[in-house]
Amino acid sequence: MPDVIDKMMSFISGDNDGGSDKDVLLKQLTKEISQNKYAKFYRAKQQEADVSLGQFLFSVYKLVYPLQLFLSDPAREAKIKQINLEAFLDKQTMDIIKRLTPDSIAERKKSAGEDLPNLLQKDLAALSAGFDTPKIATADKCYNQIAYMRRFVFYDFSSLIKKFDSEFKEGDFHSQPKFSPVDIKIIVADLMMFISALPFSDGDDDWKMVFELLKYCKGGTDVIPLAQWNNLLAGLKDVKQAKILELMGKLATGNPILEAKKNVIPHESLSAAWLEQKIHEVRAVITGIADNQKNNKINSLEQAVFGPLMKTVLDFYLPERGKILIDKGLESYTYARALNHLAAFIQEYFTKEIHELCDIFLIRGQWTNIAASRAMSEGFHEILDIAGEITKLDETLAESNNNGQRIRGALLRVDRDKSQARYINGMVNEINETALNIINRAVPSLIVVGKHFKMLLDDCERKPFEVIINWKELAGMSKTPMSQRIGAVYKKINYFVQLMILETRDTEEDE
Repeated sequence: MPDVIDKMMSFISGDNDGGSDKDVLLKQLTKEISQNKYAKFYRAKQQEADVSLGQFLFSVYKLVYPLQLFLSDPAREAKIKQINLEAFLDKQTMDIIKRLTPDSIAERKKSAGEDLPNLLQKDLAALSAGFDTPKIATADKCYNQIAYMRRFVFYDFSSLIKKFDSEFKEGDFHSQPKFSPVDIKIIVADLMMFISALPFSDGDDDWKMVFELLKYCKGGTDVIPLAQWNNLLAGLKDVKQAKILELMGKLATGNPILEAKKNVIPHESLSAAWLEQKIHEVRAVITGIADNQKNNKINSLEQAVFGPLMKTVLDFYLPERGKILIDKGLESYTYARALNHLAAFIQEYFTKEIHELCDIFLIRGQWTNIAASRAMSEGFHEILDIAGEITKLDETLAESNNNGQRIRGALLRVDRDKSQARYINGMVNEINETALNIINRAVPSLIVVGKHFKMLLDDCERKPFEVIINWKELAGMSKTPMSQRIGAVYKKINYFVQLMILETRDTEEDE
């Protein structure tokens, strides 16, 4: 193997015995060209490409030019893709596609309501199954044939032809060009590219379906007749098999092993790309519906917990304060709304009504289950402690404190120093993680307190009492019936826990 490589290199460099091996091969190439059926393309003595080669390229260009114009329209390209795919889909799959158009989805939303996301998910599953058929593979093959055609017809014929006639104008077929022979070295690279662009795959392709699709997209008329295309391909294949252009290139460059770049077979999966895009579009709709439903639930729960006048109790960790970060394309205060709700719930409700009831039950109540009393007390005090952590986190974002100063300073530099974006995002993500950690610790404690209020509600309404034995005494400490107050507290805690879960759970997890 090393000997073979050394010889090949010597052919190129001419360093082997004065270049004799290379000279022998080049003489053989000259002889091959003289005996080739397309020998007229090359003027051996002058080392020029003959006028007949220019005329051949011109005839090819003239035939494919209508295809070049037709395929250059981006809107038509999109239509070709659509028609190509639909031609191979069965009726059931096409019906699913029709149900997943934007207009159809909007119409279905009116009747399906909250069930629409589930229905759309089922349609997507059925659509994916409908694409898993041999027919779809045929559709991809057809589209790849069009890709072969596109690459060939968009070859820069005009530039190459201008080397035979400098006055030739792109797309001008009204006047006959005045061709002259061309130094073969000038067009070697162009010829190699031309060979690479030839529209042939490994097998014998039937172009009938491709031309039917093009005809349909052109309103029922041929771009060019299929017979002309097939005759062109037959002629091109004959030229390719004769290897005349490659022989000319080898002789012109003095490189006996010169080869055109391999004709890379296009393998674009039209069906997979289309299906991925459709799935992306429909999932965006599903996400939008889910987000809308989620926001409606959040607003409803917020109303149930806080009433019509929701107070903003934090000063800095707020959605409004994070807007400047969003405007700069940076991470923002993800859990600001949720943390403000938690702070408001503790301040406006937990430290008042719940605190008063817990004092009555935990201090005045005579419990038969000390472990339950202790668990409720621990949950209650955990929430009170968390209130201080929320205030501390919020205050770190004040301009007089560390995080606030750093973020403000980095924002002033971020437009001219992109590294500041990473710095800000790192800080904001850390703040968000702290906020989420606070909420995630508060929710279990709220659940514990809520469960014990439910237990006490059941206990105060049964006879005999089982958990607290002095309910009659405790009832005298409240003007409002104790069961009514406990029931209201339990309901409010339950609603608030749902609110916290919704506000800290991603939409994707909801699905």
